[in-house]
Amino acid sequence: MPQNYYCLVAGLPNITIDDKKLSYGSADFLSDMEEFVGKDDLNYFKLFKYKIDNENVFRSIIKHSNDYVPGGVYSQEEIDEAIEDPINIVEYIQEFIKEYHDEEFDKEVDKKRLTQLYYDFILEGNNGFVRDWFEMELNFRNIFSALNCRKYEMSVDDELIDFNHVSEAISKSNTRDFGLSAEYPYIENLLQIFEIEDLMQREKAIDMLKWDWLEERTFFNYFTVEKLISYYIKLEMIERWINLDPDTGKELFEKFIKELESGYEFPEEFKRKK
Repeated sequence: MPQNYYCLVAGLPNITIDDKKLSYGSADFLSDMEEFVGKDDLNYFKLFKYKIDNENVFRSIIKHSNDYVPGGVYSQEEIDEAIEDPINIVEYIQEFIKEYHDEEFDKEVDKKRLTQLYYDFILEGNNGFVRDWFEMELNFRNIFSALNCRKYEMSVDDELIDFNHVSEAISKSNTRDFGLSAEYPYIENLLQIFEIEDLMQREKAIDMLKWDWLEERTFFNYFTVEKLISYYIKLEMIERWINLDPDTGKELFEKFIKELESGYEFPEEFKRKK
């Protein structure tokens, strides 16, 4: 049965922006999650950190570099040990390392293969919200890759991460929307966003689309792990924009605070009796 985190959500600290930095950021939030959420729910947050592990594995195994990026699940020492003997690391990285040691490993597609295994691993999970989020992210990535390839008359097949019928439609269709708008209404939004010339404004429009998706999907999930995951994603998004464009970061932060102030309603048993 899904667990609710009434006290955890109610006890989240007030957040401010101080000197272009959040007073309570995504790393602080993850630290709290490690202490207070169940093991199964904590694994959902690890999925986001595995992106950093992917980069560290790639750097170590392909580039033979020790330029370690902090913030993943595994330390540099743990990754180095896993490359030698991949038993104490998440399954999809185990598979990638074993393939790397195979004589037929194709070093021209290595990073794409790691990304493929990563998304396959995620999309086999049992949380519908998490699967849908990562699937949407990958759909966005594939669609923009295809649109760029169309624009510059390049082959799209080498750029796609092949994982669902969306990637298949993108590969085969010559229509403006790849024949996908009826099933995925956000396709039309993406087509319009792609026409934005200013790359910073384009990135902002993409993130606002993702933000609205998160808000819609968690509107009635007041105290569930899905709400906490959405909270984490938004914190990361705000942090990114504070670094890229402080005005946009502040705009998202203010939107975030307004949602927190108006978005929760406690069950009757948690309300103070008058």
